[in-house]
Amino acid sequence: MQIQVREARKEDAQKMLNLYTNFTREFVGPASRTIKTYRRMLSRKERINWVAINEQEKMVGYVSSRFEKRQREGRIDEIVVHPNHDFEKVAKPLVDASYNTLLKKKPAIIVARSLRNPQYEKIFPALDFLASESTDVFMYAILNTQRFLNELTPIFISRLKKIQKWNGLTQIECEEHSLILSKTKENVEPIVWTNQPIDFKVILNRDTLTKLVFSVADPLESLKSNKLRVETTVSQEIRNRLLRTLFPRRQFLIMDYW
Repeated sequence: MQIQVREARKEDAQKMLNLYTNFTREFVGPASRTIKTYRRMLSRKERINWVAINEQEKMVGYVSSRFEKRQREGRIDEIVVHPNHDFEKVAKPLVDASYNTLLKKKPAIIVARSLRNPQYEKIFPALDFLASESTDVFMYAILNTQRFLNELTPIFISRLKKIQKWNGLTQIECEEHSLILSKTKENVEPIVWTNQPIDFKVILNRDTLTKLVFSVADPLESLKSNKLRVETTVSQEIRNRLLRTLFPRRQFLIMDYW
């Protein structure tokens, strides 16, 4: 796959937004943006934005960085790659372009936020970046359990679609609130109520749900330590596969900070 990079232009705003929406479709956090976000980003002088174009002339990735003149600090803020493409192959030339552009501005330091994305580890060490522990503290509390489950519904639907050779009813019950999903060969959709037996049911409290969603806890370890319970008719192998699919450890939080 041949990738070409070029500087982003004002007319790229909608394509960048579409790309971001695809990239974040499984992520948890304040990831929603509008076309105004990108028009503003592309109009700011301190912003340095590059896009990746494939052989079919389609945008498959972008990187957004900035140079803080007063602090003489370069920041690589965000790397977005279409989920159907190889992250490393698309991101590497984008980061190279952004990094070299920042170097020309003679910064005292260049930093890059990894956002806990393990894919970044394949890119930044090659540019001699050193890992640093963040002093930031992120706190999250669920005030309305049912609303939180409703917000998670599209994420769980997307994840369940990846399960092959299994269909059935899945229920996530958190402190008397529930989310029920019906998976068929063709689709996954939420249902309000059913008199059919549930094939796979996860029972947990708000604390455990929060930790699993934000990848702080491991689902199988939580099961072993009785932090969650599973009621199911499926085999242990499928049970574990469903838990891993619903609560994968590789996900990370998308934070809007520009």
